Amino acid sequence: MAKDQNLEEVLIARNNDTGQVGAVTGLNEDGTPKMTDVKSAKLSDLVKFSKGQNPLEAFLSNFVRQCKNPTTFGFFRVPADRYDTVGTVIGDLAKDPVANADMLKNNKVDLPQATQDNKQAATQTAEQPKQSPAGSPQEEQQTQSNAQASAKETRHSAIDESKIDWANLKEKWGIDRDELAKSGDLSEMLYNRKSKVVTVTPTFAGEKFLIDARLSFRTDADGNVKVVPHFIHREPKLDQEFKGYNFSKEEKAVLRETGNLGKTIELTGANGEKVPSYVSIDRYTNEIVSVPVKDVRIRDTVGQTKLTDAEIAQLKQGMALPPKEITDKHGKTYNVVLQVSADRKGVEFVPGAVRKQEQSQTQSGTTNQQQSSWLTKDGKIKPLTKWAKIPLTEQQQKDYAEGRVAELTNRLDDKGQPCTVYLWFNPEKQRPNTSLNDPRVQVAEESKTQKAVNNDGLTNEATSKVAEPLQKYQTAPKNEEQMRQQRKPKGPKM
Repeated sequence: MAKDQNLEEVLIARNNDTGQVGAVTGLNEDGTPKMTDVKSAKLSDLVKFSKGQNPLEAFLSNFVRQCKNPTTFGFFRVPADRYDTVGTVIGDLAKDPVANADMLKNNKVDLPQATQDNKQAATQTAEQPKQSPAGSPQEEQQTQSNAQASAKETRHSAIDESKIDWANLKEKWGIDRDELAKSGDLSEMLYNRKSKVVTVTPTFAGEKFLIDARLSFRTDADGNVKVVPHFIHREPKLDQEFKGYNFSKEEKAVLRETGNLGKTIELTGANGEKVPSYVSIDRYTNEIVSVPVKDVRIRDTVGQTKLTDAEIAQLKQGMALPPKEITDKHGKTYNVVLQVSADRKGVEFVPGAVRKQEQSQTQSGTTNQQQSSWLTKDGKIKPLTKWAKIPLTEQQQKDYAEGRVAELTNRLDDKGQPCTVYLWFNPEKQRPNTSLNDPRVQVAEESKTQKAVNNDGLTNEATSKVAEPLQKYQTAPKNEEQMRQQRKPKGPKM
């Protein structure tokens, strides 16, 4: 039986109107879920579902089709083999799903889309004379708009501490206001940021547990302030879909390396709309976090250091700035990498970024020493006046120093014949490169046959009997004298 239970799940439901929470034993005639007390429920009485999910989808589709108001209920899945322990905890958390949203999100079950008949029925119900306390749809829409505007105005304002029930937080979570104030965490939390890692003592099923977590405040629709715990994960869940977005292999690597995605992406909001957002990893808890771009304000000054318009634009795109000296308000100077952090909801000093660059430079120190002989101190290409002991013209010197290809027409090939050589600075090798091939195209047209025969040892029908080295522009014997000369081909045919 234990083996079968490992492949099964049960449901816990919550009536959002009455607050009743219970384990699901079936459906009533009106389509509402039959529920029994979570703590006293017998596993044998509960409806079990295969983790393959088809039976669960069928059950919920049935519920949506029969129930007059499906959104009245919320459902949470629990592994059948761990119902005795996990079920009671989920049942307690489901009593306040808003405050415990983060802890419940992995167990929450999304309802199937309603059928067209359900939508029509819902429309007919909405058109009946009975009105909600909010009044007309227009009034409700206006109320929502006002709430959104109010939220926008207060986004960067401090949370009203008088709305916090400290006695309840002390009893429910073991959170002490004075301790938070003493550590500086309270100030962070009141400005919609997280505390450092603290130890909380929540009570589940009558027992207290010691759990490490970061804390933040969230204001509900009624204006009450509740605490949200952010528990520590072993590693970020980057392989799972995050708000409708799947991270690529490269994006996962960037998040693990820097903690920030380094760009903005569109995430799916609560209403299904696409929201341009920043994404980061909470470096303390390994939680993936995001914040809408519109909610982050990037100032033009960090400490006492002014940012340029180009730097501000780069930060707004989510990119990191190159290492930069920043002077804080006390006059102390730091060499830091700046980038927007979704966790901080603003610009942060990326921890360890400068040190990693220094380590990388140390590891490639030998290469850097070799590079320095061809570069100036400020990293520019060092000018050349001659190459292979032959002076360069002013135009050739200018082309090379400015990173273009310098065309040297007065050179000799391996057989001592005049040819065209191309000189340029190779940024990958950090040194000059030369070739008979023009890196912008191919071998110079006038030197193609000359290079193939003189340098590469190839032949073709026209040149197979020419014993002398070919010259520039030459593609065949230049006179009868050369045509009469016999020689064995030196290599394969061209």
